[in-house]
Order: sequence, then structure tokens, then C-alpha cells
Amino acid sequence: MSPLNSLHLAPVLSTNGMRALDATAKEHLAQRTSSHPSEKDVIQSGYELMQEAGLALFKFVQAKALDPIAIFIGGGNNGGDGLVLAKLLLQAGIRALVFSLAPESKFKNEAKLALDDFKQAGGDVIEFDQNKKAFQRASDHLHDDFKLIVDCMLGNGAKGELRPEFANAVQIINNSGLPVIAADAPTGYDSSAHVCSKVCIHATESMLFGFPRLDAYAKEGGRSFGKTVVAKLSYPEELVQQFDENIYLVTEDAIPQLTPTRDEWGDKRIQGSPFIIAGSKDMPGAAALCTEAALRSGAGLVTLATTEAITPIIQSKLSEPVFCSLEHGASNENTAKCRGVLQQQHIPTLLKRAKHASAIAIGPGLSTNADTVQAVLDLLPQLSAPTVIDADALNAIATLNESAISDAATGNGTATSDCTAISDCAAVQYLHNLQAPAILTPHVREFARLFGTLPEKSDDILNNLRIIASSTNKVILLKGVPTYIASPDGNVYVIPVANSGMAKGGSGDVLTGIIVALLSQGLAPTEAAVLGALLHQKAGRITREELGAFSMLPSDIIKNLHKAF
Repeated sequence: MSPLNSLHLAPVLSTNGMRALDATAKEHLAQRTSSHPSEKDVIQSGYELMQEAGLALFKFVQAKALDPIAIFIGGGNNGGDGLVLAKLLLQAGIRALVFSLAPESKFKNEAKLALDDFKQAGGDVIEFDQNKKAFQRASDHLHDDFKLIVDCMLGNGAKGELRPEFANAVQIINNSGLPVIAADAPTGYDSSAHVCSKVCIHATESMLFGFPRLDAYAKEGGRSFGKTVVAKLSYPEELVQQFDENIYLVTEDAIPQLTPTRDEWGDKRIQGSPFIIAGSKDMPGAAALCTEAALRSGAGLVTLATTEAITPIIQSKLSEPVFCSLEHGASNENTAKCRGVLQQQHIPTLLKRAKHASAIAIGPGLSTNADTVQAVLDLLPQLSAPTVIDADALNAIATLNESAISDAATGNGTATSDCTAISDCAAVQYLHNLQAPAILTPHVREFARLFGTLPEKSDDILNNLRIIASSTNKVILLKGVPTYIASPDGNVYVIPVANSGMAKGGSGDVLTGIIVALLSQGLAPTEAAVLGALLHQKAGRITREELGAFSMLPSDIIKNLHKAF
């Protein structure tokens, strides 16, 4: 079994998928008492799930040790979650005040059961419609009277622009300066259109009920959701599988299960022998960062192939790697232009050394010199070991699209400038024909050069990545916020990371070094990509905590890899 499969990762569900699961689960749970459950039975089952959600929210809020608490609710099920929370806070002796944007007559089904239970426990609400002045007066003094706000107004079901009373409440909450916990989704975020309304809660933290949803981690909603936690609810496993869309959230908790087991009796080659092809006269640092990251990630014997022009520079930085110094060759006008960069004449040397490698990385800092580009294109099809293709190796492959466009313009072929037809994309065809297993690690601009401009919405990005991973039969790791990893089998893994301190030149070189080291130790490409991304972001998080986002460097991330492991 794949290590990723053994993790039993919770699927990331779409908004529609979550709603469908919720409706189906209520019917399923109601059948415990009757094979033909009544509407009342279904509502009661729904209320049991609501009580689970409210209990999880209560434990989360209780742990903050902040008192008193303001709870804003609407008349739907999200408001019902807030009422369950309010009842539990009341019973625990924690002061809380409930502000309702809906009159009691609007509460139906599960939400009505929650309202009745709350009032029976001695609770009361301030209604916007019934007492606007009291509502306004109390809410205007949020900062003075409360320590925490819980947003249970609309949740996952909101669509379109907010009604005036909700927009007013959102502005009051945002202006309060208090920490805000959003239940399921911040009010003002449209989970169907995946956009924030003109007025939207900016939560400090959000609790998602049941399963993770992409909105909380993607660019559309990440700023509004804040830090996100997921409360598992007792949905029947057989139902969950029906709505599994093969998208999975992977967090730092998975690192121990994915980390390869070391052979305490094995020699340095048994521990992994990565071969790194990197660096040029203008970018020696990329080769150094990639190589040092591989050394810090468990590999036993790391070899760096780079031009003799920069070998002494890197040797002054690193003592541990073996060097494959690529000579300049005979001096003439052409070789003078290519001095200090990878050339086609280096291919026999590289192939000879690659025979001993358990994994290969190619690309960091190679340059886009024309001879280098052709050398990369000629070399890749001849490699047999699992390979990480990064940076300028990706840029070299992207030039095939430009050539195809040029050929099409002269009537010698067909291609589209942005690869809108994936099957006609020259880069895709080239990658598909590579026999060695490979991981591609593009950032957004490299991705666009290879496969066309990314779609705007995250859901569409995932579908696009799936198609490309399947078409190329390669693992695609799209660097960014969040990081996406698409496997040829159709699975997509989401690494939830947002760390501006890592948005610096050289961070990608560190990631490539980590991944090639893991590949060299026997991990399959998808597992190596996922674990590499997790370790990279964890080391980056630790580094930010120590040095701050402004001052941290990619080399500092390498220094904290031991803590990440």
C-alpha cells in the first residue's frame, strides 16, 4: 500500500459536495429508527450532527479562555450551530451574549430545535428586528464589553451580496478589533461563487465542520478564513466515499508516516545517491542551495555536476558533496559564449555519472543559454533514474512550445500559444515521451510557459493539473499558496501554506534538493513530492518563527530541516 493511502486522508469537499453529503447523511442516520423515516426523524438526525458541530465549536472556543463572548447568529443551520455553542457556554458558566440577525419566527427545523434548547436552558438573544436600538448599542461596544466574537451568521450557505443588516453586523465585527472565530465559513464569503462579498468577515480562525474545503486554503478565501481547523463529524464512511473528489489536504502531521525508514546497517549508497545537475556562472547559489538541502535530507552520497567555472565557488561553501566538474572544452568563439554554462558536449559525462544515481535533479540555476536549452532537451530522454525537473530545465522544455508555434506559423506544424489544447501542447508531448518517472516543480510563471496560463479559480486549477499530470504521466508540483501536487492517478494533494518569508529566490532550489534526496531513498515520486513540500514548509515555518518573514533566507530554511524531520 502507498504510504499516502495508509494515511486515510480526509477528502477536501466542494461546497456542493458537502451540502449533498449533509443531506444524504441525515437521511441515512434517520434510518436507524425506521426504514421509512419521517421528516421529523430526518430533522432529528440533522440536529444530532448540529450538536456534534456545536460541541466541537464549544471545545475550540473554551480552549481560548476568553470571557465574555459575543455570538452573532442567523436564522439557518449556521445559526443553530451558534445556539448549541451558546447553550454549552451557558452551562459551563462562560459569559456569552447572542446577537440574532433573524427573528425567532425564521428559525426552522434543526435551527428551531437548537433555539428551543437554548431558551429552555435559560438563554436569551438580542434580535436585530425586535430591538434594533439595543442590538446597535450592544454591538457598538463590542471592544469594551467582549474578548472574542464567534461568527455563526450564514456559514457555508451564503450566496451573493449581503443584506443590509448582515453587512452592518460584519462592519461592526471587523471594526471591533477583536479576534473572530468563523463557524464553517466567514459571513460575506460566497462559497458557491468562491468570492468575498464587498463586505466580508476577516476571521482570525475558522472551524470547518466535517471536512476541509478548498476555499479556506486557496487565494479566494484564505485571507477571510484565517487559520483553519477541521472538526470531524460522524458521517458514515460509505457515504463519504460517494462524495470523495480525490482531493486531499495534507498537513505536517503526515511527516512521520511518510518519512523513509533508514537502514542502520546500510552504507552511504544505500542511504541514497542523488545526482544534481545545476548552476551556471551567474547562478552558483542555486546549485549550492539545492545540494546542501539534499545533504540535509538524508541522502548518503550527493554528487553535484556543474561547470568548472563555478566549481571552486561551491567547493568553498560545501565540503560534503562529490563534484562532477564539467570542463569548458577547446576555446573558440562559440565555446567562449557558453563558458560557465551546461553544454551539449557535457552530455556523455553526465550520462556516465547518472548511471550510479538513485535519483536525479536538473534545472536550478542552469541558465537559458541556447546551448544549455538544447543540452537539457537532449539529455532528459536518456535518463532512467527518477528525476526532479525544475527551474531552467522546465524553461528549456517550454521552448518547445515556441518552436511549435513558429512551425505552425510557417505551415510546418500545429500548436497553440498557450497550450489550450493540452494534447497539442509540444511540452506535454515531450514530457509524456520521457520514460523515467519524474516530478515537475514549476511556479506559476514556469507553469504558464509550459502549459498555458492557469485558470483564475482554484477548482479549475485542480482540474487543469489533473489533466496535465495524466497527459504527461508525471507528478506536477505547483509551487504557491497553497502548494498543489497532482499525481497521474488523478489524486491531488493540497499543502496549506502561506509564508511570505519563503517567497524569496532560492526557496525553490531548496525544495528540489529535499525532494531529490527523498526520491534517492526509495520514495515513489508522489510521496517524495508531498513529503518534500511538507518538510520544506515546516522548516520555513520554524525559520519564520525564529527570524521573521523579512529577514529569513532560503539558507536558513536548510539549517532548520533537522527540526522539520
